[in-house]
Amino acid sequence: KCYTIQSQSPLGAKMNIAQLFDRCAASYDQDRPKLVPCFDEFYGTVIRVIPFELSATFQCLDLGAGTGLLTALVKQAFPNAAVHLTDASEAMLAQAQIRFRGMPGVSYAVLDHLALAAVEDYDVVVSALSIHHLPHGQKRELYAKIFRALRPGGRFIHADQVLGPTPEQETVYQAAWLAHAREKGISADALAQARERISHDVNAPLADQLQWLSDAGFEQIDCWFKSFRFAVFGGTKRR
Repeated sequence: KCYTIQSQSPLGAKMNIAQLFDRCAASYDQDRPKLVPCFDEFYGTVIRVIPFELSATFQCLDLGAGTGLLTALVKQAFPNAAVHLTDASEAMLAQAQIRFRGMPGVSYAVLDHLALAAVEDYDVVVSALSIHHLPHGQKRELYAKIFRALRPGGRFIHADQVLGPTPEQETVYQAAWLAHAREKGISADALAQARERISHDVNAPLADQLQWLSDAGFEQIDCWFKSFRFAVFGGTKRR
């Protein structure tokens, strides 16, 4: 199943988020560096804080994996890791299957975030630019499920958008993002699609989300990287 959220558009129509990403699946990767101002540091930080040696064998979940962009970086750095990709968009996961065709240690499931099984299956859970689509109550519910899905000592690493802590700072975040996208030469069509997806975002302040992680039981909670609205944060489950 796929979750829906209330549109922020004037029409107030409900929109299936998976359908929005189905539509941009083929071009999604090529637009990422134009739409994520801190692309290299943002994704690179996720890899740097995975708590394993490069040769280690471990179980990783990429939650809301899309086309497998983050999984590709995980597998490049940790070739022995087994990564399970989940996403609500079949078209996005189809792109991931093309990307990883013939590669061992990669599996897939079309799955709504809240259908995540709360069992201790994973050593690492990563997620990039996905959880912000959930309403805040469902974010909190998901953080608790992620906590239970991790094995003792496991780490959750969340690379996502956050809301400015004040309306004034949120305005700064929006202006910085738009200026970067235009400087990088984003096409009018790609920018229009991005803005449509953004209209369905349900971003939450970083401070609130760090508290929700604590409420879920995580320890060693930290924000390892932040640039305007893009942040990499998470925590560890006690051994």
